[in-house]
Amino acid sequence: MNAAMARLADGDRSVFSSVFQTLWPLLAGFARRLCRNAAEAEDAAQLALVKVFEYAHRFDPDQDAAAWALAITANECHAVRRRRREEPVDEGMEQLPSKEADPETATIDRDLMAAAADVLGSLRSEDAATLAAAWRGERPAIAAAAFRKRVQRATERLRAAWRSRHGTP
Repeated sequence: MNAAMARLADGDRSVFSSVFQTLWPLLAGFARRLCRNAAEAEDAAQLALVKVFEYAHRFDPDQDAAAWALAITANECHAVRRRRREEPVDEGMEQLPSKEADPETATIDRDLMAAAADVLGSLRSEDAATLAAAWRGERPAIAAAAFRKRVQRATERLRAAWRSRHGTP
């Protein structure tokens, strides 16, 4: 890995593919462990890999390439999580459809959002709050195992409510 990264740092673009194939699984797995959210982890890993290639010319061949790439990934994970915390929270479930969406897709999106809001509204307030906290990546001041169990039970009740209203699994 170090030899390939050193060649890339020297401008040898023929090793791009091998560096990518070696680094992607490592960075993606690391990001999943740091972010605990699949979408954020994917974003962070992609951003980190772009930065690895963008700053390859700065790589010091005397250093460990994997450690260098993992440090970049850790920074990207923190940045992605920080951006998520700084985003304004949309209090309502309803969102405007994309301007690029055709009318049929926009109607389907609105119907799905309304159905989801209806089902969530039918849950006990404790279940809705538990699911909302889990979706935001938050954990109340209780034991991790207890919170996981609450999330599991609330998710089961959400699925049951969806099935009873919409008849799908």
